[in-house]
Amino acid sequence: MKQKTDYLKFIDYEYSQDDLAYKVNTDTAVLGMFLDMMKSKSVLDIGCNSGALLLYAHYHGAKHLCGVDIHEDALECAKKNLKRYTDDFKLYHSRIQDLETEEFDVVLCNPPFFEMNNVTEDEYLKDAMFESSLSLEELFQAFRKFMKANGEAYLIYQADRFPELYDMCKKYKLKIMKMAFVHDVHSRHALRVAMKLKIGPMSKVKIYEPILLDSGEFVSIKTLKTGVK
Repeated sequence: MKQKTDYLKFIDYEYSQDDLAYKVNTDTAVLGMFLDMMKSKSVLDIGCNSGALLLYAHYHGAKHLCGVDIHEDALECAKKNLKRYTDDFKLYHSRIQDLETEEFDVVLCNPPFFEMNNVTEDEYLKDAMFESSLSLEELFQAFRKFMKANGEAYLIYQADRFPELYDMCKKYKLKIMKMAFVHDVHSRHALRVAMKLKIGPMSKVKIYEPILLDSGEFVSIKTLKTGVK
């Protein structure tokens, strides 16, 4: 299996990914740079793949990094990527629904959010893209299970499913702290929404300026100003 070595967008972290693994994309960069500074915090990435979001967390100051994924070869790649920058990490080969471990200061997820799952035979794409591997309800259950009482959660999701996100926040008693919509200049509608959550009743929300893309290239990144060079 061949590996391609590249650098993560906005940060100069070297990053390798296998040919078979689901590749990092603009969603990864948006969520990675949407993170607030997290000095010395512990972080769990649900569906960590090759470790990209954990590297973004490390760049933002996180200390103890944990990732969980159902693909062993993706975890092997994540191990190589993380070892370039830290030894303080654990990787679990498991479904998040079956994982038993400690609570964390921060829980991250770039989850599968497409509803149809019969458009590809590629098992990596199915698990990474289609919610049959992780439903929105199961994701929020995992957030509450693994977040500390004063912890935080970050996710990126389809913008047109925001009402479902809001309902899940209310059901699992999570409040939206900040959010930003992601637009492509060629589309009339938002494509994604990035959100930061904490435990507590819903209250006022900070809605940041839109993040603009042009066919996958970043045009406006003011919302992602933290750490951008």
